[in-house]
Amino acid sequence: MNDKAGPYISLRDKSFINSDTKDYILTMQINLHGLSFSVFNKEKNKHVVFETYSIKNNDDETSASKELKEILKSSDLLNNQYFKTVVLYQDRITTLVPSELFDAKNKEIYLNFNQPGKSNRKVLFDKIKNLDIVNVFSIPQTIFETLTGLGDNILIKSFSSSFIECISVNFKNKITENTFFINVNNNDFDIVKFNNNKLVFHNIFNFNTKEDFIYFLLASIEQLGFNPADIELIMSGNIEKTGKIFPLIERYIGSYRFIEKNENIGYSYTFDELRFHQYYVLLNAFQCA
Repeated sequence: MNDKAGPYISLRDKSFINSDTKDYILTMQINLHGLSFSVFNKEKNKHVVFETYSIKNNDDETSASKELKEILKSSDLLNNQYFKTVVLYQDRITTLVPSELFDAKNKEIYLNFNQPGKSNRKVLFDKIKNLDIVNVFSIPQTIFETLTGLGDNILIKSFSSSFIECISVNFKNKITENTFFINVNNNDFDIVKFNNNKLVFHNIFNFNTKEDFIYFLLASIEQLGFNPADIELIMSGNIEKTGKIFPLIERYIGSYRFIEKNENIGYSYTFDELRFHQYYVLLNAFQCA
């Protein structure tokens, strides 16, 4: 494996046998900045492998797709046959449609209405579990072809769909009406709000500065009629106490905490060094796939 394609985090349980993966579930999370994946042992209800890679040539989708293809080819794990492979594609090009209004023949129309001007992309959709909502999204055609080339038993989902599903399943009847969830990516973030186990708000905002971030966060909270000082914010993804946006959360948000790992799932001892809130959706998505 060359240095360019090597993982910067690689965690493997000593019980994992690379030559026998047909009863395991592979979950990948991909965006233009990198790829992370986990391997889940169904029989033992335990994550046994975790790796994450950076995509350095990410100025455009074509360059990122070429480097992603290199990573997939070079990995000794990503070309195995699994019981199921779930791919979460992380991107802002999504739109939610009520199930009763959705017609698969019109998926391009729904997406182009809210997200016009994108070409050379494959339009897909997810029926979000436990909610009467369909998430229509797109993925660059080059990346779609690369992923489908891995095999037949592959499910490609929107990362946002899995984020919503994970919160819906794992926090059912456990949150108050003042609770908001965010998942932060490199330069965008998802925000989700439930009320009585029903999704009432989801959006994805791009931000270039910490001031952009806090503006969109506060505007969303206030749009729903809440005072930021009175809410609880549960955070996941690429956010740390030492980061630039965290002091603004401390300043403006009344109560905040990192999302905790799901204790109903087992994790290899090698995962002890992992920041679980960063990869919460990746490590939980298989439950709803």
